[in-house]
Amino acid sequence: MTDTRMGLGEWLARWQAWSTRPDVMVLLAGALAVVLSVVALGAMAVSDFRSTVSSNRDHAALLARVLEDQATRTVESAQLALEALSSSSALRDRDSDPARMEAALRQALSGLSFLRALAVVNRDGYVLASTQTGEAGMELQIERLGPRMAPGQSAMGPLVPGRFLDQLRRGPGAAPGNPPSGMAFIPLLQGYQDENGLHRVLVGLINPDTFSNFQHLTLESESYDSVITTYQGTVLASSSGTSGLLGRSVAQLPIYTQYLPSRQHSSYIGPGAGGDKQILAFRASSTKPLVVVVEEAYDAALWRWIRDARALLSVGLAMVFLVLGLTAAVWRGVRIREGARRAADAANARVAQSEQELSVLMRSVQELIFRTDAEGHVTFVNAHWEAFHPNVSEQVLGRRLDALVDPTSRVAVLKALVPRAELGVRKAQVLLRPSPGREYVFDMAVVPLVADGRLQGFAGSAVDVTARWVAQQKLQAQIAFQSLLLETNPLPIAVTDTHSLIVQVNRAWEDYKGWPRDRLLGQPLTAHMPADEAQMHHTSSTQLLRWGGSAHFEAKVLHGDGSRRDTRVMKAAITDALGQVSGVLCILMDVSEFREAERVTQEARDAAEEASRSKSEFVANMSHELRTPLQSILGFAELGVLRGKASPKLAEMFADIHAAGQRMLALVNDLLEVSKLESTVGTMHLERLDLRGPVRSVAHELEPLLARQHQQLRLELGEVPLVAKADPMRFQQVVRNVLANAIKFSPQGSTISLAGQIDSAGQVHFSVRDQGPGVPEAELEQIFEAFVQSSKTKDGSGGTGLGLAICRKIIEAMGGRIYAQNAQPEGAVFHIVLPARGFSETMPAGL
Repeated sequence: MTDTRMGLGEWLARWQAWSTRPDVMVLLAGALAVVLSVVALGAMAVSDFRSTVSSNRDHAALLARVLEDQATRTVESAQLALEALSSSSALRDRDSDPARMEAALRQALSGLSFLRALAVVNRDGYVLASTQTGEAGMELQIERLGPRMAPGQSAMGPLVPGRFLDQLRRGPGAAPGNPPSGMAFIPLLQGYQDENGLHRVLVGLINPDTFSNFQHLTLESESYDSVITTYQGTVLASSSGTSGLLGRSVAQLPIYTQYLPSRQHSSYIGPGAGGDKQILAFRASSTKPLVVVVEEAYDAALWRWIRDARALLSVGLAMVFLVLGLTAAVWRGVRIREGARRAADAANARVAQSEQELSVLMRSVQELIFRTDAEGHVTFVNAHWEAFHPNVSEQVLGRRLDALVDPTSRVAVLKALVPRAELGVRKAQVLLRPSPGREYVFDMAVVPLVADGRLQGFAGSAVDVTARWVAQQKLQAQIAFQSLLLETNPLPIAVTDTHSLIVQVNRAWEDYKGWPRDRLLGQPLTAHMPADEAQMHHTSSTQLLRWGGSAHFEAKVLHGDGSRRDTRVMKAAITDALGQVSGVLCILMDVSEFREAERVTQEARDAAEEASRSKSEFVANMSHELRTPLQSILGFAELGVLRGKASPKLAEMFADIHAAGQRMLALVNDLLEVSKLESTVGTMHLERLDLRGPVRSVAHELEPLLARQHQQLRLELGEVPLVAKADPMRFQQVVRNVLANAIKFSPQGSTISLAGQIDSAGQVHFSVRDQGPGVPEAELEQIFEAFVQSSKTKDGSGGTGLGLAICRKIIEAMGGRIYAQNAQPEGAVFHIVLPARGFSETMPAGL
């Protein structure tokens, strides 16, 4: 046991003696320095990577803000355009027709590149006018466009697959259920009320590619992808890297489950649209239901950092090898000059530590740091210069600072490097073009370095403000464009402040009111106006400044030439960024010519109606006068047929005379019916009844005719009562006429269908389908005109061409409509639609 303790003590003594030897200590110190260098290198790498990730998050947040601002302004521009368009006379006038509406829509669409189409839809989902050919008259599944819009309201609907509104067609001809992949639109709805008091919805189809194009342009040189979604997580648009997500839901992301709606913008590292681990930033629009998500794959950022950090790793490895070399050199010379070795080792350690600290400091600064000599030649730059000049030693070091910037900024740099200028910080904004196509703006600060009263050089830094500068340029361009748009607008426009003082007018206002701009600015809006016009503006402006919104009215306005003109006045409250009313916009529209045209049109309409009444009375009188001789002709023709049985030839002649007389009598009866319908004499008595009974009576009445043609009539009237207000005799006349035509023009042995139901709008809808030759598409509307027959059914059978015209007049007098369509693969379908009626007593209705 004693020997063991002595052996251990001896071993410890030997170790102490060996470890205190200078050469061993050099080796241990060298090994320790290598370890510390590796640890320091790893710490710098981790710190630099964390800084890179933080910078990427900040950059993603900036990109999200830019994309959200552009998307919001695009939707707001579309809403403003729809609101202005909904106020136009082409969409609101009483006598505005679909052609005029479509002309106005196409004219507006030409200036709205982010809209794919425009359409006007009524509350029942029928398209009244559209910029897309063939959509007018189409019935839509209007509930898929979004919420119902009250007049003056606007909203953005959900993403709708497909290119145009025909994707939402209801009923026959509806689009297939699976539109082309990646094809969709975002409906933008604007409710308004025309002068007839009818509610309309102006629909704009926002092209999601507009958002995708801006994303592509913004992120073209970036490693980021982005998506634009609704608050519920439905993808509305995406960049090229996420193009397959259109229409899909990303509501499972933390953005929608943890952040919204409590936080409108943030960034994090975690699940994103492109993968489970993303460097992600999002921003929700404060005014529109839009969320912009910008993300970058975490692995991509890591590999890019590794690629960019090769210089750092190389320097660290060089430092390790330097330490090893120094250790070997010191170890070889330690036995000769131990004292000098120790001093040199301590000095080297201090130098290495200073270099490491300076290197970490310079790499952590995101600004451009530089130093020059007294003449302005660059002597030092930090690593961040490599982002703009990869070869710093050749492109930057040794060159004059003013030679590195754009020629337009050299004067500013030279002023900052003036040797005898006062001491202190000198600031300048400079433009840097490191290579063709790359342009950056920097805010530069320079400080003179003085020692012993002599200028030694300059030290300074530069901050990249390119994004802010570009945003300022865009804002200035937008303001200039808005001023140009206001100035060139043909409508007189004035803007007043909260005290109703004029702050801006356009040239059209000067011309209309007859006062120069310098006499109007700063004056009350009601100056130079008659008392009644001034009171009208004062009342409307007071209400708008208090409650906001808009106002529309028409009045007699004093023109600059002294005349009073019919003018449409449109006023709207202007709000600031906080939503507070800051002024009132006033727009005038001279409608004197329109009112004069209305008066001329009304006079022409009255004259036409008077001529129509005279014609109807004439036809009725002539029809009565023709009946008497026709009865005599028919009587003698029947007598000739009976007495001419012995002579077949003579009997056939009298039969032809009798048939011709019957056709003439049918024509006279139809003419008399038409004249009665068009005159004020005819009335019909409407009563609330189940129309299935009258229809079955007509079907039973026509059974002999069906039997002669070997045809079948299939009734599909259902179990639910088909109740409407109608004149039963007149309604039977319409059904009888339509069924008789179907029997007449269908081949023998065919089947005719008569179906009745309550449609989605609560209307009673009957349809009669035959298997005849059909009607040419161009004649589907013409066959309801008097004396017009289809070119496919002119077979000389003696039709007068008045039956369908009479049917239309009767149905329209009941408040309904009748129209025809071609069936597939053959035949035609005639539709009879009567509106839903409430409970009331029988009452006469004028035809």
